[in-house]
Amino acid sequence: MSQLIAHELMTLGTANPRIGVGGGRMPSRYLTIDGVPAYQIGYSCGTCGLVLRRQPEAPTGPLSAAAVRDRLNAGLNGLDQEVIDAFTAQLPRADYQVMLLDALPTLAAPGATNDYFALDGPAGWRNEEFEYSIDPANASYYRLDRLAVGDHDELFEFAVPMGDPTELDADVVARYSQAPGRPTAVAFGLLDIEGPWFRRERHWGLFHFLLDGHHKMAAAAANNAPIRLLTFVSAGESLACDDELLRLPEIIRADGHGKADRMTAVDL
Repeated sequence: MSQLIAHELMTLGTANPRIGVGGGRMPSRYLTIDGVPAYQIGYSCGTCGLVLRRQPEAPTGPLSAAAVRDRLNAGLNGLDQEVIDAFTAQLPRADYQVMLLDALPTLAAPGATNDYFALDGPAGWRNEEFEYSIDPANASYYRLDRLAVGDHDELFEFAVPMGDPTELDADVVARYSQAPGRPTAVAFGLLDIEGPWFRRERHWGLFHFLLDGHHKMAAAAANNAPIRLLTFVSAGESLACDDELLRLPEIIRADGHGKADRMTAVDL
């Protein structure tokens, strides 16, 4: 399960970010890197189901910030403003739910027994009267958490690498496996909420697209160990209303039974 360490609403980003969300072929939505589509991430209708489809020309490199590498490798204990500032230039200008989490990643390959897009997604959209299909995933990713939201909805949490996690440098992964403390990965987050039109239950998809920390994430998954994750969940680009985004910390905190600190930059 995920445990919330700290969270804060912040207005961040730049007019010329490397990360973006576009819909050039509406109603499809795409995560873009330097203007190039990297992942199809859903449909704007809100009823078609969650989507994770890597695009053929997707960039594969991380969007790291060298200036704060040592801080991330040592592990964050709160919302470090220097780290936040270092990644601001990657992000589109928007309001963000900035969260620091401990999460337990499990690698999921397309069609595997733990693949949401092969099992949980189709089950949520199954109906005896309709032929309703969910787009299958075409790339590996990490499952993080699954938890109830109220009486009817469920939240499914994913960490999505920019490249194939099986092609990472094994020596670097091994080095992070032996690293002390809790090295921290960084992600751009989207909360997309979808539900079939023929029932009230909805799936909340919390996607963390990794900007930095691919080897750290792989090491944690290989060791069945938690990883610390700093994630910038965009209010402007998520398919969720403001109230739903505001509820995220409460939902995660209730699941992890932890007490999260509300901290601003000046507190750190």
